[in-house]
Amino acid sequence: MLAQVETKDRLHSSVATTFDVLGWEIELAGARCIQLDKLIGELLPDLAPPQKARLLEGLHTVDLLAQHLTNLSSFARHMGETVPHEMMVGVEGALGDITLGALADRMKTALGGEDGVDHDHDPGDLDLF
Repeated sequence: MLAQVETKDRLHSSVATTFDVLGWEIELAGARCIQLDKLIGELLPDLAPPQKARLLEGLHTVDLLAQHLTNLSSFARHMGETVPHEMMVGVEGALGDITLGALADRMKTALGGEDGVDHDHDPGDLDLF
């Protein structure tokens, strides 16, 4: 008998799918770290030695973060493969805690919810570039 988590959430997803979606989003964040790592590496040769040393330290931190995210993604995907697919969990409450609109919408759609994107209005994410 599988334990079911009782919540007031209207949106439920299998725990396996939830882990898979989480793993994919973590993987995406890791890929963005790799892009940042590459950009920092391209800027490094043009800097004076004091700034170069500081940026090199930041480069190592970004690389460590990318590795950290890659391992967390792998862990989440492995957990998704080991949990019974029939086990369901409410996800609506947790999705409501996500403050990045595009991330919340991607995850909600991937978890079986309706596309929550309001294509006529700004999603609330801040793009600085």
